[in-house]
Amino acid sequence: MTFFLGSAGNIRIRRGSRTGFGALADSISSADVNTILNRLSFDGALDNLLTGDRVDITTADPRGLVCFTPACWTSGVVENTISAYVNVNAVGGLRFFSSFENAVNNVRAFEFGLANFAGADLPITLAVRDVRSNILGGVTDYTLNTDRESIDTTTLSDKFRRNYAAGLISGSGTIECFFDYESTGVKETPLLMLQLVQRLDIGSEFDLALYLTDRENDSGVKNVFYEMAASVTRAGVSVSSTEVITCRIDFVTTGEIRLLIGEPVGYVLKEDDDRIELEQSLEYLLQEAED
Repeated sequence: MTFFLGSAGNIRIRRGSRTGFGALADSISSADVNTILNRLSFDGALDNLLTGDRVDITTADPRGLVCFTPACWTSGVVENTISAYVNVNAVGGLRFFSSFENAVNNVRAFEFGLANFAGADLPITLAVRDVRSNILGGVTDYTLNTDRESIDTTTLSDKFRRNYAAGLISGSGTIECFFDYESTGVKETPLLMLQLVQRLDIGSEFDLALYLTDRENDSGVKNVFYEMAASVTRAGVSVSSTEVITCRIDFVTTGEIRLLIGEPVGYVLKEDDDRIELEQSLEYLLQEAED
């Protein structure tokens, strides 16, 4: 059987970036909390947050995050920080969940409880921090171009010239996919790529993995993929009376580009084909190696 390189390729994206977004500072008033609908709102929510985002909310107020019920923490006590996935409605109202699937599907049986509070507004700082990578659905093709930029080192001493002589690697690319906006919380929808470019305050940066292969083949290679941080620079749609709606997303890399072979960081190998996702990397553990 002939094996064609790339026949099992795909794209995995993480909504946040390991380099981190700029924090969004705002405040919550008692009028921003709706305990009947269990929705919370503040000024920057509609322009920066997407359904399925994992957010960290912190406050320096000694009262803690009193807009949430104590049951939202395992300690049973109101704390100063909380991490949750959000479901965003049409006017920026937020509902909070402990899992990506429940947030996307708005499963109210698993929502975090909100509480009314009195007194001054509650200052908060919010950041998107996604530790999960999902496959992007509906992709028809992608391209990645990498360039090594030559640097003029004539004004540097020999000591520093050796560090810069090789130049810097930068990259850009394009993702083309069919338009889709419905998600069950298993795969990311192409609608997300159109939404990322609209984040006004925290930017459109995300972690991207472009897989050439994502299955073990006859040579024993499990995965071959490019890993990078990227930022959406242009997003467009094409609508035709005879074709399905398609999306084209242009991106540029914003950090290191690595071509890797093996399992992505953040997973532990199991005996079967599945992978266990980690909250943090286990690279600090001593592990047996074959080489």
